[in-house]
Amino acid sequence: MRSLIHKLPKPILFGLLGAMGCVVAWAVGEPVLSVIKPEKQADSDEFDEEVAPVLVFNNEMQQRLEREGAKSGDVQISLMWNNMNDIDLHCIDPNGQEIFYNNKKSRSGGELDVDMNANEPYSRQPVENIFWPPDGAPQGRYSVFVEHYDIHDEVNTTEYTVAVKWGGEVKEFTGSLNHQQQRTIFEFEMKDAPQRTLTEVKSQRPTVSLTATAIIGVWTSLFAVAASFMLVLGQNFLMRRPLSSKQIGLVVSGGLAAGLVSGIVSQYIFSYVVGLLGDKAADLPWLVKSGQVVGWGLLGALLGIGMSFFIPNLARIKAGLAGLIGGGVGGVAFLIALAVIADSAGRLIGTVILGFTIGLVVALVERLAREAALIVHWDPNEQTVVNLGTEPVILGSGKEVHLYIPKERGFPDIAALVTFKDGRVEMENRMTNTTHTLYGGNKLEIGTLMIEIQTDAQAPA
Repeated sequence: MRSLIHKLPKPILFGLLGAMGCVVAWAVGEPVLSVIKPEKQADSDEFDEEVAPVLVFNNEMQQRLEREGAKSGDVQISLMWNNMNDIDLHCIDPNGQEIFYNNKKSRSGGELDVDMNANEPYSRQPVENIFWPPDGAPQGRYSVFVEHYDIHDEVNTTEYTVAVKWGGEVKEFTGSLNHQQQRTIFEFEMKDAPQRTLTEVKSQRPTVSLTATAIIGVWTSLFAVAASFMLVLGQNFLMRRPLSSKQIGLVVSGGLAAGLVSGIVSQYIFSYVVGLLGDKAADLPWLVKSGQVVGWGLLGALLGIGMSFFIPNLARIKAGLAGLIGGGVGGVAFLIALAVIADSAGRLIGTVILGFTIGLVVALVERLAREAALIVHWDPNEQTVVNLGTEPVILGSGKEVHLYIPKERGFPDIAALVTFKDGRVEMENRMTNTTHTLYGGNKLEIGTLMIEIQTDAQAPA
């Protein structure tokens, strides 16, 4: 197994390790996301007003509404379910008029503009939508309920999701219905917005959900910690050094910080853009989701910089730029995966691609920036290439070395330091207290190890 891993190009190995870390993070992170997803209602006719806000960036409801060309406004009520049965959405407006399949428009301006599965062809991904246009929703109390009208599928019990948007607030509710059962979902009060001047409108800061932002930050930090932990494990495997408590502390603290920063930035940009666009947000999905690409790009940049503390002579700026590109590309792939395969499976595929991309580019930039290298021949089938630079590559049996040589073979904590500066490779041998200038092709034996120097500088004739 060890020789097989050594045969993999390091960019591919790091890509796979980054992807594996994201799989672990996905498994742990899904319960975290459930905190800001709606709780299922009990099987009663009472509605629950204490429901968490919608996780808008992964909204299957929005995808179906866009597919059917649904409209939005000051008030929007949407329903979705996942079989061919006919589930109907109803709303009683402040004037007491009911909007439903048999009365699709009310005198107050409300309209049922999407009504599915009443007639063939039936859909297994149906949606219904009621809306009042901008500045057209009347003041007063609205009552929302759903009804299981007819069975067109092999199942009777049908799970549903209802989303309600009004006055700048959004809530989501889930539950289930049997044939001919009806349930009140939610009641809310719509009030006129106060009159504001144009200056006040322009200067108003959009509302950002602090709870959702914090939770997304925690969720993203799981990916940062897991991906960076796998990359550090891979680096240690190649260098044959054990994982130290200091490394674990750096991975956990650095990963948490990177994930929290990028996750909070991503969600904040999303919330801010949605607040600025208002009802136009649905028409500009690429702009609304740009915050996620920025957030993932920032995460990649921070992880790239973080890996420079574990990979010798990995330039921090170059690693950060490479991570930024990898995270941005992975972020686009993440959004595409969510668009094609929604919810949990889409997040899994998207984050796996993201982790692979970040790991790949970090290892690529290490390879492309190489001017000189130390090739360690562990045995005929295994070798490790380490970049040389102004940062000393440390060989020894201590906890902070780069290349680990077992203490039981008589090696001290620091056996030798190798640097590359001003076009010259120098090795300081701490065991003999001597310093040597090395050239391309030179080979040295340190214990059972064979070390080869790779550089353009050749020994003088």
